[in-house]
Amino acid sequence: MTTENETETPQTEAAETEAEATEADGAETSEAAEVEHAEEAEASEGSEGDNAQQLLERLQRVSADYQNYQKRMGREKAKWTQDAQRSLIRGMLPVLDTLDAAIASFEGDEAKAKDLATYKQGVVLVREEMMRQLSNHRVTKIQAEPGTPYDIDDHEAIMVQEDPEAEAKTVAFVARAGYRLGDVVLRPAQVGVRQPKS
Repeated sequence: MTTENETETPQTEAAETEAEATEADGAETSEAAEVEHAEEAEASEGSEGDNAQQLLERLQRVSADYQNYQKRMGREKAKWTQDAQRSLIRGMLPVLDTLDAAIASFEGDEAKAKDLATYKQGVVLVREEMMRQLSNHRVTKIQAEPGTPYDIDDHEAIMVQEDPEAEAKTVAFVARAGYRLGDVVLRPAQVGVRQPKS
């Protein structure tokens, strides 16, 4: 019996050693699998973080593009409005010129002026109302009375007179009034200019 037990013991020990080795291998394999799984999870979290960052950056770019688009459209809309205003007002300026000429035609002949005083007053009222409406749209008349300093931006010289008494270029007379819309000159005043003799 002792011999049998002794014979069984090395086999049992070998089996136990094999079982322990298999368990150790299994433990190492499961540990390696856990580590690999953890690395994959970290990589997945990292890629999700990268995706979230990329999406955030893309959203910020789209938002900035949209804001720029809104600003550009606002500027273009304002420009279209100003262009339409300029076009309309330029078309009305010849009407003002005609009214000015009609008012000027009443001057001079006293007998004629008395008969036409009522008509003149009507024309003056129409002109005043038209100027009031234009001023509501920021239209102003350019200063161009005789003696006003000549300004190349506001005045268009149609004639130049040399005057030994003149100290600087000044307006001698106004042939046609000029108008401004806000800061923009719609039409410069046509003027005669006095300048010092050279």
